[in-house]
Amino acid sequence: MGYSKIVCGVTCSEASARAAAKAAGIAQENGAELIFLNVADITFIKGSTVSLQRTFAEDTLFNFGNQCLKFAAEIASALGVEARTVSRRGRIRDVIREVILEEKADLLVIGHEQRTFFERFIFNGEVEKHVGRIKENIDIDVIVVE
Repeated sequence: MGYSKIVCGVTCSEASARAAAKAAGIAQENGAELIFLNVADITFIKGSTVSLQRTFAEDTLFNFGNQCLKFAAEIASALGVEARTVSRRGRIRDVIREVILEEKADLLVIGHEQRTFFERFIFNGEVEKHVGRIKENIDIDVIVVE
């Protein structure tokens, strides 16, 4: 199937770097637009954490995410693909859905490593279930790169 617009969720993980390269390769093959997305999601901060700490955590994640986006764009550039970067704040699965719909993307590429305790905590240990929901609710292909 030919793709015209690809959204690739990125972090600074090794799996994310592999996903960025995979997305760039697919974009190049299809002449598709490539958009790298990073989401600063602090929903894992619970309880009586004061607002200032939440703001600091979100700002820190947002700034770190921008560095991850630059890294992903460099990977794509090395493969001859120019990519646009999008950095957002919010709940990861909600923001991914919003960006897919806003951009009218037809492919989502994400990296997925072995689940750490932290990842299981954030995603309730069910990344596959979230990917399944995206596929069910939005007409989009999804590639998970390990």
